[in-house]
Amino acid sequence: MNDIQNIYKMLNWENNNETRAEGISLAKEIEDLSLLILPPAAPSVWECCAQVLSEKTDTVLEPYLDSLLEWLQDLNWPGALIILNRLKIFSGKKLKKTFIDCFTYAKNLNNEEGLMWLDYLSELLDNEELKVELPKPIIEILQKHYKNWGFWYDG
Repeated sequence: MNDIQNIYKMLNWENNNETRAEGISLAKEIEDLSLLILPPAAPSVWECCAQVLSEKTDTVLEPYLDSLLEWLQDLNWPGALIILNRLKIFSGKKLKKTFIDCFTYAKNLNNEEGLMWLDYLSELLDNEELKVELPKPIIEILQKHYKNWGFWYDG
């Protein structure tokens, strides 16, 4: 576990490019990708972790989809946009079930946090393969959120 802590230290965005590049190289060798998803480290390492994850194949990422979708709870989190862009090109068939589960969970939160997550999940309508796989009622709900973040906020 000490090794992963050292890798996290190297991935910190405050480091020089050479140190970060070495950390990224080491992170690419990590087999348990859960250590790179919203890692238990300072947010200053998340961007590099997301970069490493974004280069993995759909097959390698598939077991981690639920955690990757959790990263989309707040697109202000470092690395979230990298993960979002990677999921926009993910296999729609492989993403479908986990996405629907995540959508359902976010919708059932019935609070501002859930609505905001739906705003961000709606960006995955850009994944044409996924969009074809989704039931029409889900698409209709997400379309209200798509490029219309916070429409529900009466603040």
